[in-house]
Amino acid sequence: MGDVRTNEESQPKIIPELQNRSVISIVLGDYHYGALTADGQLLTWGQFSRGALGLGVPTELPLGTPGGYSAESQLIKSRRSQWGPLQVEPPRVDSPTPVHVNHGPNPGGKRFCFAATAAGWHTGALVVCLEVSSPL
Repeated sequence: MGDVRTNEESQPKIIPELQNRSVISIVLGDYHYGALTADGQLLTWGQFSRGALGLGVPTELPLGTPGGYSAESQLIKSRRSQWGPLQVEPPRVDSPTPVHVNHGPNPGGKRFCFAATAAGWHTGALVVCLEVSSPL
């Protein structure tokens, strides 16, 4: 991976957490990145940018969780802001972190991400449910 200082003599940046993970696609936004693996997992890292990482709402994540706040004082300040939540920007996520896509009518069912995209401050994914829940 490169950045604004990358030139023809620059050495590639190797991300250890992506090695031997069967990465089949990389997507890039303004301040965040995503990697799609052959087993249907989406990993993201970089700056929060109002939800671009897909790791959850920072004010609702446990302290120290990737995508969340590292200190309770930051969390409290962000929750109490008169201007709305997230007045304290959450820390960068430096390590590729799995995005959990188990939402919707069958939250426990296994999901497979087969495509991802990123641009600006957004990330998108096409996900299919591999298990169908039976009605109760």
